[in-house]
Amino acid sequence: MAAPVGVAVIPVMIVPILTRPELLDRMLDSVDYEVETLIVIDNGHCLPGDFASRPWAQNAYLLRMPSNLGVATSWNLGIKATPFAPWWLIVNFDVTWPAGSLEQFDTEDAPEVIRLAHATPPWCAFSIGEDVVRRVGLFDEYLHPAYFEDNDYERRCEAAGMPVIQSGIPVTHHNSASLDGPYRAANERTFVANAQYHAAKQYRGDLSEGRWSLKRRRAQSWD
Repeated sequence: MAAPVGVAVIPVMIVPILTRPELLDRMLDSVDYEVETLIVIDNGHCLPGDFASRPWAQNAYLLRMPSNLGVATSWNLGIKATPFAPWWLIVNFDVTWPAGSLEQFDTEDAPEVIRLAHATPPWCAFSIGEDVVRRVGLFDEYLHPAYFEDNDYERRCEAAGMPVIQSGIPVTHHNSASLDGPYRAANERTFVANAQYHAAKQYRGDLSEGRWSLKRRRAQSWD
């Protein structure tokens, strides 16, 4: 259910996580603004059974995945699960929120733009409006499990005339926490494959959502 018009609230916050649950706790503890629906997607079986919501979340859902969906598929799942939202805030689990930054996202939201955080990289936290999803579609799930899904989407937004705005909204990002442990070696392999696919897609002028592929999913597995 959507919040009443004029109510100050983030409609949906989507947070995939693969590892290091203490960083998710730190991110959630830094939230200082009302969120209507919080969706946490546990791709790494890393969250405890007593995972608790926060008082600022009107509704909270913890989705425990049997395997790693990857970045693009997780983002898409969060959007698909809340189809009546006017916009979505998609967030890395390893960020923290400076005071007032979430309120800025809410104040500056618009249905026809993507608004990126003032952080490195900017896509560690971004809002995406309903008109963008309507015009551009969802993220390319062939780019599994991580990297280049944002580059691909930004290119498609540009072609569709949908603005991707680099905002001044501060977000603190503790970079690449998902690459801790065994995932760093796996990423060295999958990063190259995703880079090649992204370059080929650009070369042929492909502006589609791409598609999920069983063969690709298995070949690119971090599980």
